[in-house]
Amino acid sequence: MCDTVAVATIRELDDLPDGTAIEILDKRGSWVIKLFGDWVDLNKPAGTTQNVYTYVNTRRYGARVLEGSPEK
Repeated sequence: MCDTVAVATIRELDDLPDGTAIEILDKRGSWVIKLFGDWVDLNKPAGTTQNVYTYVNTRRYGARVLEGSPEK
């Protein structure tokens, strides 16, 4: 398990490795996972990316790397 890593910028998101899951710190508390360079929500249809949603809301509210995800 890894310590909590706070993320607040697009550069920090881009630097995270594939397989990293983050929780966006908004009211919804939604989480996404980075696969093949894109952010995806496993509850959405296959092939749907959440890149814009992830970038905008991470800048607005911040995000944290979920425990057990690869470290930065």
